[in-house]
Order: sequence, then C-alpha cells, then structure tokens
Amino acid sequence: MRKNHHGKKDRLVKRVFALCLALAVICTCLVPVFATEDLIDPQVHQEASRPVDDGEASYPDDEFAGFGGDEAAGFGEPREVYDDSEAAGFGEEEASRPVDGGEGGEDNPGEGGTVKETEWGTVIDYGTSTDTSSSTETQWSGEDDVVEKPDDKVVVSGDEIKKLQDMVVYRFWLKELNTLDLQDITAQAQINNMTESEYLARNGEVLWNLYFIQAVPRVETIADYSSYIENPSSNRDPKGELRLFDYWYTLDEFGNRVRLNLTDPTSNILDDKTTTVNVYAAWKDGTVGSDEEEDVDHEDLVDKNPVPVDLETKASASYEDEDGNTKSVNLPVEVKNLPSAAHSLSVIHMGDDDMESFYKSHEDDFGSMAPILGLKISPKNAKGKTVQPANGQKATVTVSGLDKLPEIAEMEEMGALTADALKVLHQKDDNTVEKLDVVSYENGTLTFETSSFSPFVIALEYPDQGSEDFDSDGIEIVSIEIDGVEYPNVNDGIATISSISGIQGDTKVPVGATITLRAKNGKTHYRHTWRLAKDKTNTGEVVFIDSNGQEVAEIVGEGDAYKTVRIKVKKAGTVTISHRYGDPDATNPESNGDELVITVVESDNPTSSYNLYVYTQIRDYSKSQDDYYQPHVENKAWNGMAVGTILNVPNPIKYQWKEHPYNQLYDTSETKEKLGTEILVDSGQFPVIPIKQNGSYKDYYYEVAPKDSSMTPEQKKNFGGTYTIKWYEVVGVGGANTGKNGPQGDWTGEESLRKKYTSGVYESPITYVGDKIMTYHLDGLLLIHDATHINVQFMVQDAGKNTFDLVNDYGGAYTVQKQGDSIQLNTIARPDVKRDDQTEAVCPETKTTADGTVYTFKGWYTDENCTQKADFVNGTISADTTFYAKYVPASANLTVTKTVTGKLGDTNKAFTFTITKADGTSANITDANVEISEADSAKVEWLRNGKFTLKDGASIIFKNLPSGEYKVIEEDYSGEKYDTSWQIGTDGEVYEKNSTATVTIGTTEQTVHFTNHRTLEPDLGVLLDTLPYIVILAVVAGGVALLMLRKRRKNDD
Repeated sequence: MRKNHHGKKDRLVKRVFALCLALAVICTCLVPVFATEDLIDPQVHQEASRPVDDGEASYPDDEFAGFGGDEAAGFGEPREVYDDSEAAGFGEEEASRPVDGGEGGEDNPGEGGTVKETEWGTVIDYGTSTDTSSSTETQWSGEDDVVEKPDDKVVVSGDEIKKLQDMVVYRFWLKELNTLDLQDITAQAQINNMTESEYLARNGEVLWNLYFIQAVPRVETIADYSSYIENPSSNRDPKGELRLFDYWYTLDEFGNRVRLNLTDPTSNILDDKTTTVNVYAAWKDGTVGSDEEEDVDHEDLVDKNPVPVDLETKASASYEDEDGNTKSVNLPVEVKNLPSAAHSLSVIHMGDDDMESFYKSHEDDFGSMAPILGLKISPKNAKGKTVQPANGQKATVTVSGLDKLPEIAEMEEMGALTADALKVLHQKDDNTVEKLDVVSYENGTLTFETSSFSPFVIALEYPDQGSEDFDSDGIEIVSIEIDGVEYPNVNDGIATISSISGIQGDTKVPVGATITLRAKNGKTHYRHTWRLAKDKTNTGEVVFIDSNGQEVAEIVGEGDAYKTVRIKVKKAGTVTISHRYGDPDATNPESNGDELVITVVESDNPTSSYNLYVYTQIRDYSKSQDDYYQPHVENKAWNGMAVGTILNVPNPIKYQWKEHPYNQLYDTSETKEKLGTEILVDSGQFPVIPIKQNGSYKDYYYEVAPKDSSMTPEQKKNFGGTYTIKWYEVVGVGGANTGKNGPQGDWTGEESLRKKYTSGVYESPITYVGDKIMTYHLDGLLLIHDATHINVQFMVQDAGKNTFDLVNDYGGAYTVQKQGDSIQLNTIARPDVKRDDQTEAVCPETKTTADGTVYTFKGWYTDENCTQKADFVNGTISADTTFYAKYVPASANLTVTKTVTGKLGDTNKAFTFTITKADGTSANITDANVEISEADSAKVEWLRNGKFTLKDGASIIFKNLPSGEYKVIEEDYSGEKYDTSWQIGTDGEVYEKNSTATVTIGTTEQTVHFTNHRTLEPDLGVLLDTLPYIVILAVVAGGVALLMLRKRRKNDD
C-alpha cells in the first residue's frame, strides 16, 4: 500500500512541476513584450491600419453602374426592348445635343458608360472594344418582334437617361393635347409594355402630332438648348391650312397659356419634382398668302400671363376758381403692367355728383376720411371691352398734375398730403370697397397698385393710434428758447443746422429752456390734452405755458391750434410729456396718445455756454472756375453764416496754440449728435450766397427758393439755385473773421462788387473777433443745387472708429453743361491719392493705432454700408454723390504646422493646441476662418473655441485673422518625454523647449512651425507594469526549489 501511495504523490508532484514550467515559459515570453511595449515603431501600427486599395470599386448586389434592378426599366418586371429609329429627334433632324465623349459628366451616366444615338435608339455603351464589326445590328422590321441587343450595350429609353442624369424631358407638340389625350398615351404605352418615350417614338408623330423631344439636364433650362430647336414650317400645320407658326407655350395649373421663353434661362426654372414638360405650338390665323391672313388675335391670352404693356392718357378735371368760374386741367395718367390685349386707356374725372353718390354708398368705408378726387380708370381692348390684369398680377397706376387743382395744392402746401395720409378707395365688381395703399406721393404725383379696374377715389386720412399710418414719433420739437434767444426749426432737417429729422426719444435740454412742441397725429376736430405722463416717474420739473403766458399743469382744447404747446423746464431730471387725443364726442376722448421723454440737464460749469461762429466753404468749386474759391484761401473760400450758441463745453482757451486735428472738439458724427440740443443756431440768419458763373454772380438761397411771385425781375435774373450744408466739425481757434461776405472779405480785382455782396441779404452775420481771443467755430461744406453742378463728398471711417467723418479738403461742386450730363470719376481728386504737394496721402494705405493694431484702407463705395463699389477708373456720375471708405483691421492668414522627430516620436499621435489673443482672451475664430486641406483631413481636427489637434506632417490655416498679436499654445507633453520647439517662418529664431508661440499678424501671411522631439533612452530600471509577472516567476522558481528539496529527502529515505 505504501508503494502505491508514493506513486500517486509522484504523479501529482510531476503535474505541479509541469504546470510551473509552463507558467515560467509564458512569463519568460511576456516579460520582454510588456517591457518594450512603448518601443514599437508607430509606423507599423499606422501601416497596418490602412485600408487596402486594390483599385476596384464594389457595387451592391443586383445593381450595376447606377441601375437599380427592375427600376431601370421603369416597370415591375423586365420588358422587351424595341428599336426606336427616331427616339432622339422624332423629326426630320435630331434636336438633341451631341454627346460628349469624355468620361463621366451629365452625358455619360454610370461608371465609364457612353450615351450614344444609334440605329438602336439611345444607348449606353459599356464595351471596351473599338472593333465595331463584331457588333450585331438588327433594325426594327415593323413587326412587334423582340430585338436582340449587342452584348456590350445596355439599351435604355429617354426615361432611363433622365433617371441616370436627372433630366427634364420637353415634349413639343404641334397641337394642344388635353388631359384625356395625355392619359391615353400613358395607357397605350403600358398596354404595349413600353415607356411613353418608346411608344411616342413609334406613334407620336402620326397619331398625336408630336414634333420632337428634347431632354435637358435639370441644372440647365430649355433656353440653353434654343439653338437646337427649329420652329415648324407651315407644312406642319395640324389643320392643314398652311398657317404660320407663332410661338411655343405651356399650360399652367389652371390651364392658362404661358409663353415659353427661349431667350432668358432664368425664366424656365422648374421645381425638383417636374420630369416632363409638354410644349405646344401656337399658329397664326389665316393661310399663307391669302387675303384672310392677319395678325394673331391675342384675346385668348387675356388672364393667361401675356407680355405686359403700358398705356397712358390724360384726364380732364374741372374745378371752380375763387370767382366761381369753371376751370379745367389735364391730369396725365399712366398704367403699367397691363395684359397684352389692352389697346387703349379710358380715364374719366368723377364730378361732384358722382363723388357724392360714391361717398353715400360707401360712407362706412370712408370713416373719418375725406374724399378729394375720383377717377374712373378702364383699360380697353381693341373691341372696347374692359381688360383686367392677369390673375395674381397688379397694375401700377400713376396720376400726375394733382397739385394743379387748387384744393389739393393748398393741402400740399400745408404738408398734409403724404403717402401715409392718403388712401385710394377702390370699388370692386361686387360693389364692395377696398382700401389701397399709396405707394408714393410727391410734387402732385400719386402712385398706387390695383388688381382690377373700376372707380377709384383718393381720400385724405388723419391717422389714429393703431392705424397703419400712425406716426410713432408723434411729438416733435419745433424750437428751443434759451436766455431769450429762440432757435427755431429744430426738427426741420437741414433747415436748422443739421440733417437730423425729428429729435425723438431721450432728448437733452438745459434747465431754464422753453420748448415748443407740436403733435403729428390727430384729426382736425379732435380734443387734445397735454400733461406730464401720470404713469411715469418724473424726476425733473416742467410747466406748460398757456396762451396768456401763464404756467399751468396741463393744457386741454379742441382743434389743430391745440396740437402745438410750449413748456418750460425748471429742474434737472427726466420728464415724460404726454399728448392724449381723440374724438370729443367719444366715450373716451383720450383713447390715443404719444409720449416724448426729455432729459433736463444742468451744466457742471455755469459759464460753459459760448458763442459759436458758423462758417461754410465750397471746396474746389469747379475745375472750370480756376479763379474762384481756391483751396486754402481763407476769406475767399469761407462764408460767414451765423452766430449761435454751444453748451456744456470747456473754455476754448484749452485749444490755444493747437493745430488741426488737435483743436477739434467734435467730429462729423459728434457734431450731428449735438445739433439742436447743445449746438444751437438760427437758420434764419443764413444769408444769400453769391456764386460766380460764366463771369457773373448768381444768387443761391438756403434750402428753399423764393416763390416767383415774391421775386423782383432783378432777383429772377440773378437766381442761380439753392444750397444746403453738410456740417462736419466744431473746432477751437483764435478769433473769428467775417468771411468773404463780410467787411473783411477779399474782393481783390472785384472791388466794385464788394458793397453789394457784403450787405443786405448777402451780409455776413458775424462781427470780427481778434485772433487773441479763443472761440469755437462750426464748419460746414456748402452744397449747391442747380442744373449745372454735381456735388461730391468723401466720407471716411478712420482707424479705430465706427463713424464716418467728412474729408473736407476734398470733393466739392463740379460743373456740367446741362442737367443729366456726367463727369468722369478719374478727374476727381481723392483723399487716398497723394498730391504733388504732399509727402503722404490724407488717407494712406495703412494706419497703426496706439494699441498696435494695423488698419488698411478700404474704399471707395457709393453707400454707407460699403457694398456698392465705385469705379474711379472708368466710372461716371451724373448726380450728387457721396463716396464712403473705411479703415478695417488688417488681416492675414496664420498657418500652424506640426513635425514629430526622434526614434521614439509617435507620428500618429494627435497633439492639442489652443490659439488666443495675446492677452489670453478668445481669438473669436469661427469655422469660416479655418481651412484644412483634403490631404490633412485625417490628421487635423478643429475642436472649436480656439482648440485644435495636429499630427505629424499636418497643418491648419486660420484665414483672415485681424491684425494684432496672438498666442499659439501647445499642451505640455514633457511627461511623455517630448521636447517642444517652435519657429516663425523658415528664417526665424528657434525657441527650444517652449510650447507657447507668440506671433504678430499684420498684412502678410505668417507660419508657425511646431516640432516635438523624442529620443531613445536606456532602460535603467524595472518597469512597474511587469512586476506581477516577476512575482509569478519567483513563485515558480520557489516551487521548483521545493520539489527539488522534497526529492532529495525522498532519496535520503
């Protein structure tokens, strides 16, 4: 028994020993593998992961080169293929384009297939052999037998070509088919197991008067193929009457004819669902050469989108003058966009009886509107019947000469007639009335649009709140009185001192000022109530001044007289003026309302009010007037205009000894903002300006010319035109002269004219001030308006600014022979072009601001948004023009590249970067600024918010970065034994062991090269991740030692 026991033990020991040996072998193999895991060449991984490109394309089952199985035939089962000897043309000549023999493209669907027109019809050839003798050619014999096709060809119909190339098929017919005809064609094709194209190839010409078929790629239009379309001759007339062909047309969804435009590609755009277009021939009436031949009658095209026509006539309108005598005037009437059937235009002035009848019939529609003129307008065809616009179309009606009617002229003079205040009441065929908006009204010319014709009545409406014509800026400031001096016309645009129109919103005025307000809204008979808004917090203090000059809390009254009130501001703060108005007989006569917020300010310096001396100049009056208004001639170039007041400004002595631009208080935009509130000038002081033309002076009046009836014969003789002013700056200078139109004016060589042009209506309002006393000047550019001058202005948005300033040393008034003539832009001096007497242009190509930002000049444009480029090489202008330019931050591209070096460098590793501005803030880079080449698309990843990754050999481009300093920061990879360095360009300094690159962007492209280097290092210790296996090996060794010890003991026994 003992012997057997020891045998079992020996077997167990042997098994344990064998297991230990196996584990030892495994560990021995694994330890070097794990120990050198990081030493594997990354290139091996990279190559192993690449997909193998064997140069062959794979295709889904049952599909070949774009054919979708049964769908290629257009039916649910395979069909027989018949020969179509005229499938492409269906006529005497082929109308389809030649097929391009190149590979791919819209004429070669599928991979390598070639579309051909053969005796087999339209085929796609996939054969590679050039030997055509081996092809079997079988022509259709006229029987319905099945034709075998060559093995190297796939015979397809026009429908299949359309599917493969996304085509639209145009079918041209010699006569119009109805819906039943088209359905019959479809049914016959299905019965014969054909597509429609195949069926029509056999039967279309004989049975259906098919002329030809043209297949057009969807990306093009039928107009692109017009040269291939030959109009039919009279022999093809389906009636056999030898009629002449007139035009091609299609039918819209309502069955109306629509001419097919074969000259304008943009007129035939189709939706994505349209695959077939039926086109029909229209024939002229009468046979060729017969007495019955006549022009085509377009009556059938009325309401069917014909070519529009314009008609005009004159309507005689009568009125009674002041003496009761009947007078009449002719009112020109023009109607545009009428159907081609319109032959003449009838316009009848509605008399008092007609107007009264119209008003009584539609009194509810008028409401509070008052009718002022009625016209019956009717376009007629050649038979005298009224013609209406096409469905969905509108005709444009323009009535001129309305200001010749005394009643309308009076309303216009009062400013009551505007497009907003006028409506047109239109009586429709069902005797209902619709209100039509007035598109425009100016100088007696009114324009509106209508979809039908019948009586039209023009009516005047005073808007209520909530109506379409309600003016949201319902209160305007008429004038401001300060220290007993009233500054009128504050809201009157240039008529005061500014180009502002209506001071609304948060308006600032000084304490103690008296303000005249006027309401824009409310009808003549309305009640008006003025008070402080009860529901608003009023921190300032104002009182109302009644007609007796007494201070009251509110003013209430009826009629237009109460649309105007005066208030006095007494305490600094914010106040809200409320104007409530409505029908006095209504339940709530205050149902409508407007508000105006006024900020009352109190100057920190009570003495901050100073005289403001106002001047205007004419720059380069005309190239043809070299003797007048030369630049930089003080008294000859400047006109004294007025003496005003400027508020809340420091003593001008601070500008002593300073030259321009350092003596500038306000630039163009700031001046515009202050006009009417802190810059106050009475435009009533502005004199008449004499301007020399053809050897003699002509008189120019501010903004509005005097009426002829008020002018003397001498004034009429000397009248030249009007002028307006472009204010551009306020400066502090020493003294104030009178200007050319004052006692100090320089009239050298013209002394005999001095007395006339420095007195009376020409006299300068400015009294001389010595140059030792510092003063403020408001300067403006004089713009003259007549038939022979064109005003030019240059406005520039300077570097670092967001507003435009006038470049006052350039531009001016340029002479032309007559109104409408043009001047060449290349003859006009520009601020960005250096003159002979300059070392640098006024607007140089680049500017650098104090913070180091580089700006480049961008100009010139004819709009403030700088989108309409001006052509100063070949361009011309024939009207007043303002040119705009601006300085924009310079921009350039920044390229960041990555290179990985060293034996241990991982070329497949993605390194992360961040790009910021120099101060660490976001660089605001969008996807549009990022460019990644197709070759690097797998190696570069744009993570947004300035972050991106690069692999070895890759680069990323940041396009159009604004000028400035940027940082490109690579994350720290020193823990992975990488040394980072960077260099700008190829010649720049190399910054070793530095992962933050600083680069300055100006106007040239920059490149930053980042390099990451990792070298092989000797293994000086035990890798921690192999420790478990060493422990296992130690256990195995211990097990072997134990077995050996047991065996020795056994032998000893």
